[in-house]
Amino acid sequence: MSKISNKELYTNLKAHNYLDYGSVIPLELFRDLCGIETILTGTKADFDSIALQELSYATYIRDKLLNEGKYLKGEKDSYRVLIPSENIGQVLSLINSASNKLKRGMKLNRNTPPEFKINPSDEVRIIMKEQDIKKQKQKFK
Repeated sequence: MSKISNKELYTNLKAHNYLDYGSVIPLELFRDLCGIETILTGTKADFDSIALQELSYATYIRDKLLNEGKYLKGEKDSYRVLIPSENIGQVLSLINSASNKLKRGMKLNRNTPPEFKINPSDEVRIIMKEQDIKKQKQKFK
């Protein structure tokens, strides 16, 4: 099977109701629809290539679904569109991830030689973003 465009994949999944809340897309079906060949043996580079192709398609679908208030979650052998009540858990996970990245960035900046540190005004913006994230987390508690 030949590879298809991201838009074609989205249209195909939508037409078959695979993008409704709670829908499950088996991994093999997802790869087949994308035109990604599944291999049983190969080099690490072969398996990495397949994983990157799959990730590219999944990321596109995930980004499209965010505009619809949906999230495509990768599971062990499938992808699943979270039901609305599960969205809050994903929202918190994304907020925590952003918070952790800001903290790591600030830590790196603190330990960087002074002549290579970021601009102090950028540091203030990061601190303000961290405070905003903390406020957002409080809303969900």
